[in-house]
Amino acid sequence: MFRKFRTGGQDVIYHRRNTDRANLRQESENPRASTNESPSLPSRSISEPSAILSSTDPQSRRHSAATDDTVVEPVVPTLSHRRQRSRSKDTEDDPLGLSLIYSAPNSDVDVIFVHGLGGSSYRTWSWERNTDNFWPAWLRHEQGLSHFRVFSFGYNAKFSDSDNPLSILDFSKALLVRMRTFRQGDESLSIGLKPIIFIAHSMGGLVVKKALIIGKNDDYYSVMLSKVHGIMFLSTPHRGSSYAHSLNTLLSVMIGTSSKVYVSELESSSTSIEDIGEQFRAICSSWELVSLYESLPTKFSLGIKRMIVGKDSGVLNYPREISSPVDADHHTVCKYHSRLDPNYLLVTDLLRQMTHGLISEEAPPVHQDSAEHGSRDLLENVLGIRGVIREDLDKNLFRSLPGSCQWLHHRDSFTSWLDATDDNHRILCLTGLPGTGKSTLAAKTVDYIQKALTDKSCQYHFFVDSQPMKRASAHCLRAIAFQLAICYPTFADRIFQLHHDSGFTASSQKFQVIWETIFENIVFKFDFGCTLHWVIDAVDECDTPGLLVTHLTQMKPRGSIKVLFLTRPKKDITSLITARLSASRIESVSIENTIDDIRHYVHSMVREILPDDGPTRENVIEQIITKAQGSFLWTKLALESLRNNWHTAEDIKLALNKVPDDMQSLYHSMIDNVKNQPPRLRGIAFRVLAWVSCAFRPLSIAELAAALKPEYDGFVSLSDTIVQVCGHFVRVDDNTISLIHSTARQFLLSSSSLIEEHLGTGTCHDHLAVACLQYLCQDHWRQTLSGIYEDDVSSDRLQSIYTIYPLLQYSMNYWAFHVSNATLDASSVLMFLRLFCNKFLLQWIHAVSLCNALHIIPRAAHYVKTWIRRSRNNNVTDVFLTNPGLSERLFLEEWVTDLIRIIGKFGPNLLHKPSTIYRHIPPLCPETSIISRTYNQGANSLLSVKGLSVEGWDDRLSRLPLGPDELASIIKCAGVYFLTLISHSGTVIVWHMETCSEVRRLEHQEWVTLLETNKTGSLAATAGRFTFRVWDLSTGHQLYSFAKNNPARAMCLAFLNSDAELAVGYDDCSVFSIDLLGSKERLLFVEENPDPHRSCTRFMSLSPDQTKVAVGFRGRPVVIWNMSLSNKSEPRRCIRMADKDLLEGGEDVFNSPEIIRWHPNGSSLLILYQDATIVMWDLVEDEQFEFGDTEAREMVLNNDGTLLLTSSNGGSISVWALPKLILIYHLHSDGFVKDLTFSPDGQQIYDVRGSGCSVWAPDVLVRDDGDREETSSSFDGSSVSEALSDPVYAQDHSSQGRITALVADDEDEYFCCGRDDGSVSIHNVIDGKRVRKVSNHSTTVDIICIGWSLSRRYLASADDSGKIILKRLRIKEDGKWAVFPMFELRVDDAVVQLLFNPGETLVLISTNSSDRIWDIKSKKEVYKKIWKSAPGRKWLNHPENPTWLIQLWPNQQVIFEWANPGRIAQHASHSGSGGDKPDVSDAVPSIVLTGPTDDQETVATVVYPSSHHYLVVESLPRKHSSKSRSARGARWDLISLKNLTPASDGSPKRKTLLHLAPEIQHLLSCYHDRLVFLDHMNWLCTCIIGWETGPIKRHFFLPRDWINASTVSLLAFNKKGTLLCAREGDVAIVRYTRGF
Repeated sequence: MFRKFRTGGQDVIYHRRNTDRANLRQESENPRASTNESPSLPSRSISEPSAILSSTDPQSRRHSAATDDTVVEPVVPTLSHRRQRSRSKDTEDDPLGLSLIYSAPNSDVDVIFVHGLGGSSYRTWSWERNTDNFWPAWLRHEQGLSHFRVFSFGYNAKFSDSDNPLSILDFSKALLVRMRTFRQGDESLSIGLKPIIFIAHSMGGLVVKKALIIGKNDDYYSVMLSKVHGIMFLSTPHRGSSYAHSLNTLLSVMIGTSSKVYVSELESSSTSIEDIGEQFRAICSSWELVSLYESLPTKFSLGIKRMIVGKDSGVLNYPREISSPVDADHHTVCKYHSRLDPNYLLVTDLLRQMTHGLISEEAPPVHQDSAEHGSRDLLENVLGIRGVIREDLDKNLFRSLPGSCQWLHHRDSFTSWLDATDDNHRILCLTGLPGTGKSTLAAKTVDYIQKALTDKSCQYHFFVDSQPMKRASAHCLRAIAFQLAICYPTFADRIFQLHHDSGFTASSQKFQVIWETIFENIVFKFDFGCTLHWVIDAVDECDTPGLLVTHLTQMKPRGSIKVLFLTRPKKDITSLITARLSASRIESVSIENTIDDIRHYVHSMVREILPDDGPTRENVIEQIITKAQGSFLWTKLALESLRNNWHTAEDIKLALNKVPDDMQSLYHSMIDNVKNQPPRLRGIAFRVLAWVSCAFRPLSIAELAAALKPEYDGFVSLSDTIVQVCGHFVRVDDNTISLIHSTARQFLLSSSSLIEEHLGTGTCHDHLAVACLQYLCQDHWRQTLSGIYEDDVSSDRLQSIYTIYPLLQYSMNYWAFHVSNATLDASSVLMFLRLFCNKFLLQWIHAVSLCNALHIIPRAAHYVKTWIRRSRNNNVTDVFLTNPGLSERLFLEEWVTDLIRIIGKFGPNLLHKPSTIYRHIPPLCPETSIISRTYNQGANSLLSVKGLSVEGWDDRLSRLPLGPDELASIIKCAGVYFLTLISHSGTVIVWHMETCSEVRRLEHQEWVTLLETNKTGSLAATAGRFTFRVWDLSTGHQLYSFAKNNPARAMCLAFLNSDAELAVGYDDCSVFSIDLLGSKERLLFVEENPDPHRSCTRFMSLSPDQTKVAVGFRGRPVVIWNMSLSNKSEPRRCIRMADKDLLEGGEDVFNSPEIIRWHPNGSSLLILYQDATIVMWDLVEDEQFEFGDTEAREMVLNNDGTLLLTSSNGGSISVWALPKLILIYHLHSDGFVKDLTFSPDGQQIYDVRGSGCSVWAPDVLVRDDGDREETSSSFDGSSVSEALSDPVYAQDHSSQGRITALVADDEDEYFCCGRDDGSVSIHNVIDGKRVRKVSNHSTTVDIICIGWSLSRRYLASADDSGKIILKRLRIKEDGKWAVFPMFELRVDDAVVQLLFNPGETLVLISTNSSDRIWDIKSKKEVYKKIWKSAPGRKWLNHPENPTWLIQLWPNQQVIFEWANPGRIAQHASHSGSGGDKPDVSDAVPSIVLTGPTDDQETVATVVYPSSHHYLVVESLPRKHSSKSRSARGARWDLISLKNLTPASDGSPKRKTLLHLAPEIQHLLSCYHDRLVFLDHMNWLCTCIIGWETGPIKRHFFLPRDWINASTVSLLAFNKKGTLLCAREGDVAIVRYTRGF
């Protein structure tokens, strides 16, 4: 569409932004058209929104849209019209003065509407003068215009007032005063602080011009008017009007009226007009000016039509002016019937152009990960969206006819929904029977909105019953969020920020978690700049329709979001819509609605076949339409079945009579045609129908051809064959095959279809499962996959071979889905399943890892578990036994366990190095696991692992010590972190969830009682005795700190209002909110008239939506207040049944509540009582459900409220499935649990007990509910967990003493370890068995250091109390060890190193504060040095001279003599990247009382190769000295030993290994001339040591649950290449069979 404008007096052509928008409504919605053709819009009541008159004359409809707002209008002053106006109560609907229409938060522009002669502040801008159609309020929904603050100015310019001496000058002054005094009490709301745009109609334009002229020269107004940016004139008579004089004459002779000054000023010869024009020209040079003038004549009385303000008067002809005609008369130039009105679109486009550059630019993305920066792949990974998002939309649009579905766009309910400016019409639900074209209607509506408004304004989702992924409500949320992120880069950046800060990914999350994390915390608080329209099709095919509908109808977004549901007429869905939102609309798709579209379709189809026989054609059309009964599906199938029978009139008649009248009969007729084909064609047809009916997703032609290849190969054109043999059940769209309709799938798979022997559900899945497994069971896969480049972990690395192996992707993803639905006695399925597991399963895991989709593996495990559960529930006897004594069920159960465990323990390793599945992972699995028994046999094994006493999988992922004096009281999970609070010191330890390593500490510096995180996991709040603090978890920075002003005790914390506020509940039953930015505190709730006899508050908890507060008192019922109601309202009380009996008996003491947990939906809560009874209280139905004998002491819910986690007084942990509280997991463990929680994905458990934190990963929690079809779900979204099987009972195997110190000999024969029970023992390296206990310290201490002499003759051990025990050892002739005590001593500080001299006559005892040397034979101390500071030094025997002792500091080396430690030669150097000799001094005193000046680092590890040429020193920041070597700031230095002698006159060469620093996590040892270290992925790596080090080689990795902050320092690597790794009470002995 092109518009003609004038710029600088010249006509220019202006191209509309979207030409499709204008064409969209050209036929049906152009009431300004000059033809007399009747429009196709239905008539509507004027009281309804967006009402359109039913006049058959578009011109008359346009002229009757308004009756004043005019320069001259003889019809207006009639007596009857005056009476009508008096009845309309103008003063109520059209206020005088300046009215604020709406104000956007942080608005950028003030827009002021000024009406004209005879007009008013609202009706002037309302179609048909119906204020429901007040279009200035629509601007808040428009892209780029929603940031406006909109006003309408009203003044008395009516015809009917007899005495009105006011002039344009008076009106102008009134406008200025109203603007200047608006909200003067609050300066931040005053007009003049932001750019101003005027939109003026008719005389209103002159009022604005005069006001600007006056104000420019008045100091009182000039500052305000300096913000004027532009004016849009709508039919303003800049040069007057020839009809003004006639109007004034008429007014002067009519009864009750008189001539008006302001009308006289509009005459063409008026000096007022000329004066305004001249003065305005002088001041407007910097403003944006737009002049729109009418192009249609205005209707006068007696049928006379005249142009009121034409081009000659309506255009200023200024250089900066844009001008254009408008397809309207003088009345309708400022009134628009809907948001799709072409004139409205023109005005909004011009407004965007005028305000371009004024709207605040959104902040640039924090990360370069936005959709505009090519990160669509990352966005797909974060949101879990795979494939083309427009696939279903494009398919439905392709199937539709041009011009169809127009009836909806003219319907009152739809236009009201589209144009509504408030929440009263934001939900519209259309119901229709199957086959009535709802999906096509949804697609056409999406296309209509996107073309008419903007692509960004409409998002959609099509539920598909036959595709489990697309029928998931969680997938619907992910799809909508994905579309928003593609359209709005800053919204995408918020998603990436969430992922970066918290590690959140939506792919594995359930509906509730996605809703809270993405929608409530981001979508509903984000300013999209326009109204969003969400079209949700086939709601009835959603897995949890009630959950979806409930949340969408109750959402409370910051902006406007409208939802259109399309569904079959199901009462449970429609009742939810009407109950949840009374202002919603529900309408049905009737036969009358679709009959025109069906007629058009039938007419086009029949015309192709019978182009010349008109009477016959019309007869056929009418018969089909009559039988169709509004069903598009029946119509299409009927025409297809008749296509081959259009030969004679008799053939046509017979064929029409044979077409069944209903869908079921028609389907039977179609399947009979399939059955009656020749055997081979019938076989092809049934195979195709099986795939199309039961496939997890639609297949491509290439995929189907590969699936059919074993039986049917060599198709000339498979797509043509499908169409010919499948009886019209199948269609081919864009190279993809699918069923004609979801009802066809139901028919084909139902027993009533009489084809059970061919297409029974189980039979089809049997065949599909075998086909997929057979495709994967091919010997070439390992070789094929080994050729794939592994390094690119960000995308699917198998893309290059999908075209060669088209069925690989489908088989790899969905073989287990078909197994789960297979018949229970299908021997072929079980045979291929056993073959697959025994021979090809590792190749499958390799392929899955290469495609970067590890979620496929646990999903497959759960699908197989579904088959196992079906088998158990049906008591099916195992039918196929290959391995004697091992049933198929047990065989599969073992594989289910191993598949889940493999991902939990080796997932990151598989992603980075998929090929490790063959030789690395099986040896690291427990020996009794089926993967180890099957694939870790013979010479193929890369590793040998011995020493672990636990034969099976261990549920404990990690155990993290906090320190002897650090007792944690609270544990929380937040994004990628988990937090432990040490209350007495106010320290919050932040741990990384993936690595279980300490990241940082937050120091509140006072006693802290509360710790809370926000929903996204990016912020934490702590409450101390005197202050509240808010922290950024990603950086550790303190963001806010507030004094605690309330003397009451803080009981609960919660983040509010987009994390801008912090709510605090106090034990005086009050709740306050703290504004984090402004530090202001406001009262949210306080209890009125509290009970003076009750005890102190036991707990408080805010509901998830922060509208309710639950309070518990000891010995009293739990009460809930609704904080949104009056404080005087009565609270709700939860009284248990036993307490009700006590009440009846006159007792007033109740069972004491201990803990309360809100369900995430906020409609129910769980209360734990002192007697371990759990009460579930449904607040909606006010029902209680009691569960006794739980042994619970603590409890917590997972994020979606489906699981409850409890701990007992004895330390055991239980997991229960809700809502029936079914036990699914029980872990027997020791130690009182202080607090516990679920991980954000609900797959791990964290607890704090004593001075440690434990991480548990039971396989029963590992699930992939996001993409798998729920086997059982209720309408309200609560799903029955797979806990229907027996609960899992586990045992904590860490009861034996935990290893706290470890040292190995150099002969690869023995190692020695100390434990947390004070014991020290020697073990052999063959199998890790203990051969001798050496020492027994106290059982209450930890062994923290062990020293073992080179000959293994002496062994010294030290505990954390400072006690040191030295023993002499000897191996007797029978191989047993003899132990002889030497001496014991105690020091004042913790021992950090025990070192024997090479002659084994002396032992060095080093602590942080002292160094001592003891003579072993005399048992006396021969040397002692006390340090004033706490240095970070390490001692080392000189590699070449046995009489020397090296003292290493982070930047300095000192040589001692063992025999005379008072004589020292010092060598100080600073680390550098080169080998230049540093400038140091050799002169040092003999006694050093202070260490080096730089005491911020400590030496952690020192190693040297067998060549003795170099030392490698690992230095850590002091604060991380006892933590993981991955700590920030670690440094590795290479020191040459060439000059490291007492006689040397210079310092040795030293440089920092900068290129190795990013790779090393922990330095282990040296193996010959190679440096051995662990990298950040727990790979054991080596590189050749030299002044120029060699390349890094990665040999094998350790499981991530073996390595954490406490165990990384307990790794030992001996001279023979054996790695020892402490695992709780065991030592894993790992040998690399290939050698280094």
